[in-house]
Amino acid sequence: MKQAYAIVLSCVCLAGCNGSSSGKDGGDGGFVFFGECPFPYSVPQKHTITDDRGMEHHPLDRHVRCQIKYEDLDAEVFIKAEPFKIEMQSTYYNVIAAYVCRAGQVDVLPEGMAEFGSIGRHSWKTMDVAIEGKRYVFSMSEICVGHRPCTPWPDQFDVRRLDDGSLITEGVLSMCAGVGDNGYPAPLVPQVRIPPEGEGVPFSMGSLDGDPDEQPPVTFDIYPVRMDVREASNSDFAAFLTDHGNDCDGHPCVDTQAESFQLEQTDGIWKPKEGYQDYPLVHVSWYGAASYCSWRRMLLPHEAAWEIAASGMGTRRYPWGDEDPTCDRALFDACSISAPGPVCSIPQGNSREEICDLSGNLAEWLAGWYLADFYATCGTMTYSCARSTYEDTGEKCVRGGSFLDPAHNLRATDRDRRQPSITAADLGLRCISGNPSF
Repeated sequence: MKQAYAIVLSCVCLAGCNGSSSGKDGGDGGFVFFGECPFPYSVPQKHTITDDRGMEHHPLDRHVRCQIKYEDLDAEVFIKAEPFKIEMQSTYYNVIAAYVCRAGQVDVLPEGMAEFGSIGRHSWKTMDVAIEGKRYVFSMSEICVGHRPCTPWPDQFDVRRLDDGSLITEGVLSMCAGVGDNGYPAPLVPQVRIPPEGEGVPFSMGSLDGDPDEQPPVTFDIYPVRMDVREASNSDFAAFLTDHGNDCDGHPCVDTQAESFQLEQTDGIWKPKEGYQDYPLVHVSWYGAASYCSWRRMLLPHEAAWEIAASGMGTRRYPWGDEDPTCDRALFDACSISAPGPVCSIPQGNSREEICDLSGNLAEWLAGWYLADFYATCGTMTYSCARSTYEDTGEKCVRGGSFLDPAHNLRATDRDRRQPSITAADLGLRCISGNPSF
């Protein structure tokens, strides 16, 4: 390991640590950091490497932050690695710096206590860190390995003894994230596997007694993804805007002039308005939603993935079951509210997989274009048929219903649409990672 840093961190955490840092001055001589751990975030550098076939490549550093919760250890680790070789379409990395954070205190990991493997077209070789006699070995779940597109961040770890390498336990779920082009860290958002078990399992999408655009049901084999357990919060999106800016493919990511928009900018740093950190982001365009997920190296859900999560593979009418919506389960028009509630504020409405706000609170942007007769023209869903939704129909798919919608729109099979450039006070997003194809 090439140790690049030998530092003692002494920084000021401003604004309740709800910002991000890539070296920008927070206004009081200190820096604004994301979360509780003041890691030394920086801009990933680009390298020029010639591979084993003589082709020139320009890979970036990999800066990865992961959560470790195991027994009495509750920590975050942050590794910076630089590419040094490309062979057989795989890129190999050296660790240049590694850190561990516990209770807000950051320490530099000694040399040799962190390793970073290779990234190839179809897999990720492990990343690991050693802390207090144990080695935590991060890897991708089966959802990612062998599939494309796929997030390059690991989502689980094994625990081994440091002295002899023997396995203590395996497959402990974790959260990992990278940093953006300008060095601002992406949020650590919990995700769950959808469906909980199985691969290539038949799924019937739609409803015989639903609206015309839900009929007739179409059947296809589904493959698992991991879905955010919650909608994107103001804190999440503030980090994105600070790193990325408010231009998403030539369109505003968010409408900053909307009366109910809950973020504000000072000296290039975006932060939620006081008291709105844990509220879902609103007034985001489809372009902003898609760019945010891409920034996290993830994707907006396709309709099938979203419906699988909301319906429990077609076993329930609403995320929580077949019981009609009440204000104890979801925020919708009968609740007589004028704005969405905080994310995950109604646990009785969670799905059995503990995904919250799939019905009510905010409707959610999805990846594909909306086609009213899609099910009728598709018949049996295939990959080529699914690609037909990529044709520009002028409107993107929206699912879930919002605090402004009637109970009918909260059903797992209900479909809606909006023009991709519009924003609204009742429209947000969540992301998926993994392979969303059929």
